Amino acid sequence: MASRTSLQPPRTIVFITGASQGIGQQIARTLSTPSVHPGYHVIVGALVESEGEAAVSRLLEEDSSRSLSVIPIDVTSDASISAAAGKVAADFGRLDVLINNAGILLDGLEQTVTNRPQFERTFQVNLFGAAAVTEAFLPLLAEAETASQGPPRIVFVTSRVASLAVKSDPTDRSAARHFPMYRCSKAALNMLMLHFASLNPGWKVNGHDPGLTNTPLAQGQAGAGSVQDAAVNAVRLATLGGGGETGTYSNAFGIIPW
Repeated sequence: MASRTSLQPPRTIVFITGASQGIGQQIARTLSTPSVHPGYHVIVGALVESEGEAAVSRLLEEDSSRSLSVIPIDVTSDASISAAAGKVAADFGRLDVLINNAGILLDGLEQTVTNRPQFERTFQVNLFGAAAVTEAFLPLLAEAETASQGPPRIVFVTSRVASLAVKSDPTDRSAARHFPMYRCSKAALNMLMLHFASLNPGWKVNGHDPGLTNTPLAQGQAGAGSVQDAAVNAVRLATLGGGGETGTYSNAFGIIPW
């Protein structure tokens, strides 16, 4: 398996779903760079294990001092989620940072109609999957708090287009784009984030909007930004200390209205 663990026990354990490509891989790249985040071990959660291993190999080719490993996870499968949490428990006994990054966009960016099977699939991944993953890893995040590792951090990768304020503002160009299934799933994800933030007031639980990013999810839209820019705020939220915010919804430009 393509993995590397540092000789010293890692001080910070991070698990990222959907991290074999795109924004998730970029977050893994940044957090596993020892010169920037020393002592971090990043677990690449991947739907297809071989793709996760390939991502880790790429990152290690860039910097062989990174501490990385791969755990397969299908966020639509309770058995897969349970196995992933069990593997983290067996290998590390705790989790310091959970990043719910896995997501899909099945409706076209200008789509106005809904399709029940696609609607259900969108929610299975974007909402139900994030809920089930978070529930499964809560005990491991609590272990990090008990071990005085600092506040556990959970980052939900959401979207500015989930904002009710944005959608209801006719002067905002994002309001004119429809894709209702994706927007609804991410709006619900924001409420889920607030739920977990309220349950764990000492933790740092936040929503991150990466913006329109040059990944397959963007479907070739003009003006899509880089994965490097898309990951910056996620990394910031993943590394918050005790004085950091919680229960917020933000992007690289600041707080997004609900």
